[in-house]
Amino acid sequence: MSVCHQQSGGLICTGLGDLEELVTKGCSKAMGSQIAEMGIVRVDNNFRWSRCPLCHSDSIRKLGCADYGGRLIFSSQEIELSSQPEVWACHQCSSGFVQNIIPKETAASIYKRACSAERWPNVSFQREKTSEVVRIMSELFAGKGRVLDVGCNTGELLDYAAQFGCETSGVEYSDDSREVMRHKGHMPYQTLMEVPGQFEIITAFDLIEHLYDVPTFLNHCHSRLVAGGKLIVLTGDIQSASAKAAGAHWWYAQYPEHIVFPSRLFFENLQTFKLDGWFPTYAAAAYDFPFYRIVLSHVKRVSLLRRYNGLPSWSPDHALIVLTKVNG
Repeated sequence: MSVCHQQSGGLICTGLGDLEELVTKGCSKAMGSQIAEMGIVRVDNNFRWSRCPLCHSDSIRKLGCADYGGRLIFSSQEIELSSQPEVWACHQCSSGFVQNIIPKETAASIYKRACSAERWPNVSFQREKTSEVVRIMSELFAGKGRVLDVGCNTGELLDYAAQFGCETSGVEYSDDSREVMRHKGHMPYQTLMEVPGQFEIITAFDLIEHLYDVPTFLNHCHSRLVAGGKLIVLTGDIQSASAKAAGAHWWYAQYPEHIVFPSRLFFENLQTFKLDGWFPTYAAAAYDFPFYRIVLSHVKRVSLLRRYNGLPSWSPDHALIVLTKVNG
């Protein structure tokens, strides 16, 4: 099911297939030349959800305005927005999402031409992620099999899976990043729709918060998993203590690419996946601050009358989510 509505004279559809079609077939020449000019690109972020993009409930409310601040980067492109983004919440599934976001066609064009490796350094998976995340993934990869990483950048997670003898493939919109993957020996694809066969494990790390249609993405993953296969998601936890305290100012909601924040309740209510594991963690090991740093930071923030944005976090503000395919 896609959430669609009329916006600024054009119909915006939020199905994953629409985004993939734009990336596969190419976007408009005008948009492509605009992004190719480099420099700052002014973007009309005029897309608003008419209901929750995750559970489709119309019981939604505004938490407040997002606080992006400073230089604004979408993937690796510097942008300027026309409207003030807002952070909203859903009463039905307790998830969060952003209003006044960049329309899908514009986002697809930027992602395709971006060089994400310039913004996100290709640090090894073992060094970047927390020890608990590395341990859990090593246990899953120990069974070998076929692994597909969706939104894999230059393939650091796949590098780790390959060490266990896994057969590795990855989906990445960025042309440059796919070339890096190819040279590493991973099978690269531009869209999930073009990936053949089925897999024992599909991973989606730091991806799901970027998607315009999470339910359709989950359906595509379900069809590409073998019976009993696992989908592993790493994303921010909108219900974590620091996220609740920060509200609309939560740091994870201050990236223009981050538009949806599924809750644990959303994953528990899925019909085609069973939630087999919810492991509180951090976005990366570097976000796990020692206690004294947390105390000093909060003392400084209070003395300077600054708003809390969730950093440093009082406790884990991300979750490693293990979903097992059910219903065939």
